[in-house]
Amino acid sequence: MKNAPLRVPPRTKLTGEQFAGDWTPTHASQPDYGILFIPDIAIPLPDGTILRGDLYRPDADEAFPVLLAWSSYTKELQNTGLPLPINEVGQVSYLVARGYCHLTVNARGAGKSAGQHMMHFSPQEHKDVADVIEWAATQPWSNGNIGMIGMSYFAAIQYLAAAQQPPHLKAIFPYLGFTDLYRHFAYHGGAFHSGFFAPYYTFVGSTQSLSVPPVLRHLGSYLLNRNWIQRRITSFFFKNEEKMPQQMHPEGEWMRDFAQLAFDEPYDGPFYREKSAWPVLDRIQIPVCIGTNWANPGIHSRGAFQAWHGIHAPKKLFIGPPDPRWPWSNYHGELLAWYDFHLKGMDTGVNEQPPVRYWLQGADCWKSATDWPIPDTTTQRLYLHARSERSEDSHVLQATHPTQSTTLQFAAIPRGTNYPKELEKHISQRLTYLSEPMLEDTEVVGPVKLQLILSSTAIDTHVVARLSDVAPDGTVRLLSFGWLQASHRRIDEQLSRPDEIIHEHRHPEALTPSQPVCLSFSLTPTANLFKKKHRLQLEIGSRPDLLKATVFDGFIYFPYEAPPYLARNTVFHGESDTSYLEVSIRGKDGVPLPDA
Repeated sequence: MKNAPLRVPPRTKLTGEQFAGDWTPTHASQPDYGILFIPDIAIPLPDGTILRGDLYRPDADEAFPVLLAWSSYTKELQNTGLPLPINEVGQVSYLVARGYCHLTVNARGAGKSAGQHMMHFSPQEHKDVADVIEWAATQPWSNGNIGMIGMSYFAAIQYLAAAQQPPHLKAIFPYLGFTDLYRHFAYHGGAFHSGFFAPYYTFVGSTQSLSVPPVLRHLGSYLLNRNWIQRRITSFFFKNEEKMPQQMHPEGEWMRDFAQLAFDEPYDGPFYREKSAWPVLDRIQIPVCIGTNWANPGIHSRGAFQAWHGIHAPKKLFIGPPDPRWPWSNYHGELLAWYDFHLKGMDTGVNEQPPVRYWLQGADCWKSATDWPIPDTTTQRLYLHARSERSEDSHVLQATHPTQSTTLQFAAIPRGTNYPKELEKHISQRLTYLSEPMLEDTEVVGPVKLQLILSSTAIDTHVVARLSDVAPDGTVRLLSFGWLQASHRRIDEQLSRPDEIIHEHRHPEALTPSQPVCLSFSLTPTANLFKKKHRLQLEIGSRPDLLKATVFDGFIYFPYEAPPYLARNTVFHGESDTSYLEVSIRGKDGVPLPDA
């Protein structure tokens, strides 16, 4: 294509929070440039394989910093305005107009790139990303300063690229990027993440051969990037996610990847380790701005906190308000300030921002801290106790140790099991525990841990837990989620941190029916202001489709294959059988939660 200015550049539409906190840069790049576009640019790898990318660059003779967006998703749907969960390269026109080249590249064997298809995040992909970074640094339109851009896949690969230490990669900005392919992506507490993988592999595998003329992509961004259209498309996509795997026709390589994850690699080990960032986070030597939000417990939330602890290079962390949306359109002000400083040497003020910034839900404001978990917090243990013998009643979270031993039961029914609807009137599938109303406004900020003494009538079962804020009028606001397959209860003492319990997932241990075991696991961290008279609610069950959150609740969270068997599960409370929830309360001395 002729290297000429674009008559119709992709539409820029920034939405949601643009800065992590109430600040503005002291200096910022201005939109001084037109945009040139080179589609399907050829990128040679050292072994002769040709990758293809889309290059947008400023319309000027000088050289500029380059922001690389990398994934196995087809680049043909980027910049169309479609609110699809693969359109995550950011607002191209916003950045290019401000003096950056934006290069979106398809991985080897994906989209229009040549080469053998690979499983996501394979060691060869790590090397390919580093090679492309060094190739981009030598191009006449590049000044040799390279950063990376994008969320989800585009973010997760940034950690792996930085660990390769390519000389010209100067900083990264991973927003919503997981760091553990097994625990964050493929399996939830040991249960296969089928509710995500089935539509994911179907859709991504079915769009690999798409070819959309650039002019249609750019025109689409003006037509489709409208709130009412995006709401309808998002609603259609997520309401049909269970039908999609039966109606589309993905390429064979993607189905073989699905089968390998589901059938051949059910446990953690070398297969997942070599494709995960967590073992190599300490190899990252460049500045990193780690971003996440409270809306992504199902895939990305835990990765931000693992990256924060594993990276020893200069780093910042921000956790924004719940905000599931596509195309990626928030935090571009933060990203621009980050790269203006690290790639252009501008005094933006980003380096003076606090190490940790987080959105305090309930108060709906930004807070800051020197570290995560927040240093000035007090751990509060809340014991589970039965108010009555009826499982369907609301039960008790109390600060004092129960003096009586009690039990409650709930049914574990695998998804898809055919059972009489009337059963639900008589047999509960969940337990609900409530604290007393808060005596004063209370900030619960940081790790959330749950210990259950539990028995099952089956040789294995599953537990999912959900934490919420309940207002006096009964309004429920979801906050945090956790899960664990009982046979995967062995804790990895070496990998666990004070703020997160991490399990081995290598050697399952069957339950002895009706014999209690201790299940300890972390829920996703939270930051919430429980206002006076609000209550903290904990729900426990076995079916993630009953204790769920959806994009319509403001969350990205998919069901998964659990529980494995029909069972009746029993939770024990009391002096010798201690089931409890642990939360962290921010304050000078900690504000104790009210007792029952």
